[in-house]
Amino acid sequence: MRWATIRVLWAHELRMLVRDRRTVVVAIVLPLVMMPLMLYATREMNERRRKGLEETLYRYAVTGTEAAGVRALVAGGLEAVAAADAADPAIATLRKFRCEEIRVDDPAAALAAKEVQFYLEGLSGAEADTLPPEKEAAKDEEDAAAEAGPEAAPKRESVLVDPVRLPGVPIVRIVFQGDRDSSSAGRRSMRDLLAEARRAGRDAMLRERGLGADPAAVFKVGESSLASAAQVTGSYIGRFLTLFLMMFMLTGGSVVAMDIIAGEKERGSLETLLTTAAGRGEIVTAKQLAILTVGAVITVIQVANILVYVTFKVIPLPENFVLEAPPKTVVTLLLLFLPVAAFVACVLLMISAYAKTYKEAQLYFFPVYLVSLVPPLVAVLPGVSLRSIIALVPLANVSVAVREIMVGRFDWPMIGVVFVAMVAASAWTVRQSARMLSNERLITSGGADAADLAGGPALFPRHVLAWYGIMGAVLFAVALNVPQLATFRRQLLFNELAIFTLFPLLMIGRYRLNIREALALRPVHPLAWLAILLIIPSAGLVGTGVFRLANLVIPVPREMLEQFSRELLPKGMPIWELGLFLSVLPAICEEIAFRGTLLHGLRGRFRPAVLAIVVGLIFGLFHVALFRIIPTAFLGVVLTTVALLTGSIYPCMLAHAGNNAFALWLGMSGRNTGAMAWWVYAVAALVLAGGFYLLYRVRTPYPGLRRNASRQP
Repeated sequence: MRWATIRVLWAHELRMLVRDRRTVVVAIVLPLVMMPLMLYATREMNERRRKGLEETLYRYAVTGTEAAGVRALVAGGLEAVAAADAADPAIATLRKFRCEEIRVDDPAAALAAKEVQFYLEGLSGAEADTLPPEKEAAKDEEDAAAEAGPEAAPKRESVLVDPVRLPGVPIVRIVFQGDRDSSSAGRRSMRDLLAEARRAGRDAMLRERGLGADPAAVFKVGESSLASAAQVTGSYIGRFLTLFLMMFMLTGGSVVAMDIIAGEKERGSLETLLTTAAGRGEIVTAKQLAILTVGAVITVIQVANILVYVTFKVIPLPENFVLEAPPKTVVTLLLLFLPVAAFVACVLLMISAYAKTYKEAQLYFFPVYLVSLVPPLVAVLPGVSLRSIIALVPLANVSVAVREIMVGRFDWPMIGVVFVAMVAASAWTVRQSARMLSNERLITSGGADAADLAGGPALFPRHVLAWYGIMGAVLFAVALNVPQLATFRRQLLFNELAIFTLFPLLMIGRYRLNIREALALRPVHPLAWLAILLIIPSAGLVGTGVFRLANLVIPVPREMLEQFSRELLPKGMPIWELGLFLSVLPAICEEIAFRGTLLHGLRGRFRPAVLAIVVGLIFGLFHVALFRIIPTAFLGVVLTTVALLTGSIYPCMLAHAGNNAFALWLGMSGRNTGAMAWWVYAVAALVLAGGFYLLYRVRTPYPGLRRNASRQP
């Protein structure tokens, strides 16, 4: 390999990139200005939001049998705030709270019509005793503080938690609209006002009973954080810094990568380059260096932004927003991000090489973009330590390390492990991309004509991942953010019917697929059903064991699991409806999507073992919650293996329905499979292996599978 030739080709690629204004703007200029724009926009939006909420006149209504007592309590709170020490930040904040009661006939309708921001419902002791137990409201304050980030509002230091309500004691309920900012802010301020009224009334009662000292001075409670303001801000920024950098690398680098190979193939200039004296390896190396240069430039720009815009305070930052970036931090971040840039560059090059046209490369980019943003989100999860197996997971390890570095914790041995692991992953990706780019069929545009001219079923394998990328975008953007789909039934029906059923049917119609082949509607050997009965409970138990092992690496907070269980099993829903929504519907609709069209589209692209892992991983990613990806991906691998051995979707539907029904039965009966002895999971694994062995003995393999190392045309 002649390095002089590589240098000439590399310089030529860079000159061509610089001449393209679109490339320069998207890959260089946009990342350069995005950081200050984001900081400025965040500051301005927060400032405008704060001023808007302070200037808002919050209208509320009062209802209930104890309405008179509620009005007296609000009036007492306003008087207590007016008489309190204004030097207290919490009191100063409450004095800015402007509220007005309006009389309405139906407070709930007035809240829905936005005539009021919230309403107060006063219930007698007897009425309050009939209410179901509720969680402590202190959790709401923790959520509000988490949303506010480093600019969280000051709290009243003498109030720690709400007292437990005794039987027969009246209660005041604040009913608000959680998806409206003004309603949530008004609820928080009214809650603080009522707490101040309660404190003032309690102090007055103690004085009346003969307490000689000031009640507030008897036992004063304060709080002190050992973390500096810079550490708090660094923790907040560090959780998302790698994610944002990945977004910039992927979006900026994709423009270069798509044009540097897919664009040249489409224009026919790549074949001309291949006829020169430059060798294939030299051409590939020069293109790799060009895209790597762009990734490195984006990395340096963003790290420099941290130093220039934050350290030197070019843009004024909020009062409590203190970010320290000494040279040691900047250099360490730069060293960690450079192998990430190489990794991203090679992935983008492989996408561009695999695509036959620029448009096709764009279709492939979106699903890869979504998947690539998942590992950096690990830093957002609480309890994930750098001193764990996560240090060996590419991208996720850098994300966690950056979070620790931004806080000021330099665990040099583990940072070294992260750097070595990321360099190894990047080197492997560089090697794989070089091998892929050396493939004659991939580096030239020949071979695309047959499928392009035939269209229909021949074109579907190329576009299937793009379709599922669109499905994922719809799932994230619509199903999780539309208020009308916030209920359990509506969201599940939308996901199962509109996404997992309608999209596959659209694919079948768009590409004129044979529905029996696309959905694997084939009969199976009778003994296969016996194997499925063995797989159902054993796969569920083994999946729980896999989750426990994963929990050792990425701990999941117990509160998150409890919240998920409550959302998954709504109270008051009959058993037959739970079975329908959690067992039958997912078994039919999700199998149509994943063991149907997705498996059909990818069957010739990967060898069977890799195919099972790829389909299983995509299945896990579609279940949204990060902590669910590993166990659901395991189930997806199991179900895909069943489809590959039987060639049919029917056993997958039965196994899927049985697995969900088994989990539902365990949950409703109070059996905790996550606390079983490890030998139980080992026995379940043996039973699972026996079920697959029986399937293997009576197998009717999925047709059209890739059998050897060479890719099928």
